[in-house]
Amino acid sequence: MVNSIQVSVLCASGRVAVFADTNVTENTTTTLQTGGVGLNQTSGVDLGNFLVGETIVSAFATVTAGTTASNTCAYSFGYIENPDGSIAVPIEGGGAYAGCMPMLCRPVRVTVGMLLKISLAQSDATNVQASVVAYCASGKTSVFTVTAVADTKTAIVDITTGGTIGQSLAGQRVVKYYATFTNAYGINDDQGGNNFYYVESSQGQLKATMFPQVLALGWKSEMVPCNIPILQNDTLSVMWGS
Repeated sequence: MVNSIQVSVLCASGRVAVFADTNVTENTTTTLQTGGVGLNQTSGVDLGNFLVGETIVSAFATVTAGTTASNTCAYSFGYIENPDGSIAVPIEGGGAYAGCMPMLCRPVRVTVGMLLKISLAQSDATNVQASVVAYCASGKTSVFTVTAVADTKTAIVDITTGGTIGQSLAGQRVVKYYATFTNAYGINDDQGGNNFYYVESSQGQLKATMFPQVLALGWKSEMVPCNIPILQNDTLSVMWGS
C-alpha cells in the first residue's frame, strides 16, 4: 500500500510552495522535498534551499493511503527542522479529506539547511503510535513519540534525544500542543487504560492530561492551549487499553 504526503506552505510575501512524497514508510520521520503534479515549481528541493530568505506563516499537511485504499492513513506529526537538528516550529495536518491552512505558532524565516519533516501511519487495529508535539512560551518546540504497549504505562519520549519530557523541556512552559494516536479503535477500547496521555511530576502528581486525536479521513490536528510548567523529572506517558 502506497502512503503519500503533501504539505502546502504560505509565506509572508504571498509565495506558496508544495512539498510532497508519494512513497512514504509509515512510523518513520520523512524529509519532504518540493513536489506535486502539474505545478510550476522545481521538484526535489529541500525547504531550506527552495524558500531561503522567505518567512513561512502558515502550513498544512494531508496524508493519504492511495487511490485503491480506504484512505485510512493517519497523520502523526510534522515540523520544520533547523540546520542544527533542533525543531523550529510544529506543522499541523490531517487525513486525506481534511482541509485547513492554520497559522504557525510563530513565523519562521527560512535559512539554508532547514528541513520539512512529517510522520504518518495506517490507522488500523495494529498501529499504536502515540505522539505529542509541544510548543513552549520561549518558542521552543519538541516532539515526543512512542509505540504504545497494551495495558502498560509507557513513556512518550523525545524523537531527537530519546529523553523524557522533563529532560527535554526542563524549565520550559508548554503553552500549546497537539496529540495523536494512530489506532483505528482509539486509545482505550477495552477500558484497560486511559483516554488521554498524561504528564506527572517526580512524586507521581498529575500535572496535565492530553487527549489524542486519530487524524485519518477528514480529521485534522488542533493546537490545544495549555499552561504546563515542566520540571526536570516530569514524565509524559500513555496507557493504551486494548
